[in-house]
Amino acid sequence: MRSHRALWKLLALLLSFTLIAAACGGDDDDDGGDAGGDTDTETTEAEGEDGEGGPTSGTEIVFAAEQEPTNLNWLTAADNAAWTQYIMSLVWPGAIYGGTDGELVQNEDLVTSIELTSEDPQVVTYEINPDANWSDGEPITADDFAFMWEAQRDAESAYAPAGTNGYELIESVEGSEDGKTVTVTFTEPYADWRALFDYVFPRHAFEAAGDGDPAVAWTESFKPENLDPAEVISGGPYLVESYDQGQSVVLVRNEDYFGEPAATERLVFPFITDAAQQPQALANGEINGGFPQAQLDLLQQVEGIDNAEFEIGFGTFWEHLDFNLENPILAELEVRQAIALGLDRAGIVERIPGQFSDEVEVLNNRVFFPGGANYVDNAGEFATQDQDAAREALESAGWTEGSDGVYEKDGQRLSLRITWRDPNPRREQTAQLIQDQLSAVGFEIELAPQPDFNFLDEGNFDIALFGWTGGLTLGSQRSLYTSGEGQNFAKYSNEEVDSLLAEADVTLDEDARVDLYNQVDTILWEDLPTLPLFQNPEIIMWTDDVSGVQYNGYQGPTWNAPTWTIQ
Repeated sequence: MRSHRALWKLLALLLSFTLIAAACGGDDDDDGGDAGGDTDTETTEAEGEDGEGGPTSGTEIVFAAEQEPTNLNWLTAADNAAWTQYIMSLVWPGAIYGGTDGELVQNEDLVTSIELTSEDPQVVTYEINPDANWSDGEPITADDFAFMWEAQRDAESAYAPAGTNGYELIESVEGSEDGKTVTVTFTEPYADWRALFDYVFPRHAFEAAGDGDPAVAWTESFKPENLDPAEVISGGPYLVESYDQGQSVVLVRNEDYFGEPAATERLVFPFITDAAQQPQALANGEINGGFPQAQLDLLQQVEGIDNAEFEIGFGTFWEHLDFNLENPILAELEVRQAIALGLDRAGIVERIPGQFSDEVEVLNNRVFFPGGANYVDNAGEFATQDQDAAREALESAGWTEGSDGVYEKDGQRLSLRITWRDPNPRREQTAQLIQDQLSAVGFEIELAPQPDFNFLDEGNFDIALFGWTGGLTLGSQRSLYTSGEGQNFAKYSNEEVDSLLAEADVTLDEDARVDLYNQVDTILWEDLPTLPLFQNPEIIMWTDDVSGVQYNGYQGPTWNAPTWTIQ
């Protein structure tokens, strides 16, 4: 067994955090993900049981998928699953992708240039590769870009898109030069313009699959039960060869691809939705790789497989606490301060992600990650545990210690629930550590796991323990911290934060925008509606006869799959 233990120092300027309600390889409560960065790699060897290698040497790589798609189009609100993106991004191309350094990278196979050609009004011009064609021979044109705009600009439309960020601010998408020049004009400035058109679908194929109605195809035609692989027209290095519902999806090399041809003829994605089964499948030679949920016992299994290699990365998934400010106790700033001061977050890091790598750090910024050029530790006095200061904060607000060590005020005990979605062994252990640490400074903490995430929308929590997942845009910060926004589960409201976030959304100067977000984070440390903890570990594993696999916390495990080879 060879391990590559990598702490990916994320250098993303355009990094943001947003909650998506689907599972992925990084954590069973999170989704998405788009790239890592500089690596510090330690290689070790260990003895364990032998594996058989890949099923079809030289021509086929089998890589376990932890989810089965509900629709090959993952850009619908109902079907927005990470693993569908990981698979179908090899079929439907995009103008950009998340690179391993956390920056947006232009897909030069599809577009030869992307340029901000005017700021007032804001205009972005894309030049499509003259040789870029769909697998049926039709050219990829501005009409396909316009299709992506039309499908994603209105959350209430028949397309029911997963998101509208930026697309709702576009006034027009026009083509020229035989459709190979795309001119995108905005109604108002949009700072995250670089992240748009990250995927482009063939309008004509959707129209055909939907019997003339592309919205029908968008939401229904590519569901497994309705799927005809021949209708999945590709603009990427692979085609959908077959789909066996409940079993696997098979991709085959697109021999007519206009870019660099895929190195391996066929990629097979069997649906192994129980991550605990993936190491045994690797050891038995049933699969050549996987991206399972990072649990310590799973890692130990992988370490015991002779012909296995793996990397551990700390990517875009991060744990945090949300405080329900509609709870009268937590509405008191001093109580939230006492929690932040009473917690030994460094100890939690050591006990939880520290079991995977000793390089992970306490997260002291809600917008940028440690190691990134824009990361600033804004935590101030809350950066380290101070139990005396925690008690002082409580007593300054009129709380007094009871005979059993629990503080009281006006006949009410300092009693709070901590809630997470169960089962999740890592979160359960985190919650237990939090319970123990806060009990030491006078809190009574009840562990209150729930079977689903409904507790967030319903506000049925005092302290919520869950994860955000980072992407390649910053604009979604507004949804997390702006007054009245849907993902602002803490019910936090601060007019200055609202104003700064609104200004950041229309600030095109990148340095100025970074400064605005760090100002927001500084205020969030003063107000403490949330408390960041740490980045979650992720594991990608493969057999040693496979070459080219590389962790990418932003774009997912298959980001460079066309370059993979097998002996």
